[in-house]
Amino acid sequence: MNIWKLGSTIFFCSLFIGCASVETKREAFPLMYDDTVKPLAILVAPAINKSTAADAGELINVTLTQPLSDNGYYVLPIAIASEIFQAEGIVAGEQLLEAPMSLFSENFGADAVLFVTINEWDKNYYVVAGNVTVGMSFVMLSTKDRQVLWSYDAQVVLNTSGQSSGFIIADLISTAINTAVADYIPLAHQVNGIAINTMPYGKYHPKTGQDGDVKVVLTAAKEEAVKNE
Repeated sequence: MNIWKLGSTIFFCSLFIGCASVETKREAFPLMYDDTVKPLAILVAPAINKSTAADAGELINVTLTQPLSDNGYYVLPIAIASEIFQAEGIVAGEQLLEAPMSLFSENFGADAVLFVTINEWDKNYYVVAGNVTVGMSFVMLSTKDRQVLWSYDAQVVLNTSGQSSGFIIADLISTAINTAVADYIPLAHQVNGIAINTMPYGKYHPKTGQDGDVKVVLTAAKEEAVKNE
């Protein structure tokens, strides 16, 4: 039985939705519209994993290249970059946070580095209720001067509670199974989609420079990402 059809509801939102202020892309990320600053090539650093899932950092890489490419950017091959970092003993993004930006521009030809922090990658089970949560922060820094070009914090929660059958034992089993078999990857795709929807289009997108007035950026989510870096 497909867990996505068991009455589960995906609630997706960036932090602090409610009455939060909303900005246009240009208001939130003006440097992304400056031709002297706007990045063309992005290097994705190894994930900073603050969750309890040891393999979350490796899994998240497979979900990032496509949405960034679709948004109009050249993404340096993540697998190759990871191999180079591992050869130098670098396996986590924390090790690169204080690295000079010249490291990325001179050795990789990157205009910007994207740091991804995994804040939540958890399965929660509460008797007859359960959920799976994936939450991440994204911060993209210029390799020229370390300025923040783009940032966002997003989260997706999948409700894995089974529909009530009237029999508590059956409901317990249903919820436990739904929670256990829930796949994180589709949720990571959702989180990426929410965040990258706020990123201005890159040079290789047909609508580059035309999305500045799109009002989709939650100010609190933009600021929260930088705090989590």
